[in-house]
Amino acid sequence: MNISEVKRTMHKKGIPKEVTEQFVYPKTAGGRIAVGTPEEKFAFARLMDKLLSKEQILTVMEEQGCNKYEHTAESMSKFQGKTIQERVEIINAQWQEHELYCKLDSDGTLSVLWGYKDKDKYVCICPCLKKMAKPAASITYCGCCSGHIKHHFEQDLGVKLRLLETVSSPLSSGGEKQCEHRYEIIRNAIGGDFTHAGSK
Repeated sequence: MNISEVKRTMHKKGIPKEVTEQFVYPKTAGGRIAVGTPEEKFAFARLMDKLLSKEQILTVMEEQGCNKYEHTAESMSKFQGKTIQERVEIINAQWQEHELYCKLDSDGTLSVLWGYKDKDKYVCICPCLKKMAKPAASITYCGCCSGHIKHHFEQDLGVKLRLLETVSSPLSSGGEKQCEHRYEIIRNAIGGDFTHAGSK
């Protein structure tokens, strides 16, 4: 989660100035809005819960995410000529070792589950958390991962997605639940059936 980028996104999404001015923005030494420390990011997410509607939070956070890049032609070649269901199967096979799993639900939505266990607790993949002894945060902060997934899965699946819900995370559940993100498929660019329900 990059606080300076979140502020830009809030402006782009038309969130009123009288609302955005109520946020506390960390500054760099040069006076610019900073990315923020983990503690500052968590505090910012709690302010989002207080000042924004759920719909506003989702529309802002679906645009966030670290490590967003364009896929190379080589990485995209494995998806060429494949239906969405076949693409889902490719993703599940290549990300199995990282405990990532996606499925096309019976209602036409896409669910993505991510996270591994350390002993009997799920562990967050967010690199910011390694800098904190006992992190605790709102599920809103985890929307950053929702944005990361949205960006990459739109490319891999050949669809346009809308974030419906950041369902759960180890961070917001004390390690009891893994990351789960749910999306509406609002445009299918490649054709094929995406209403097939998958089960893990």
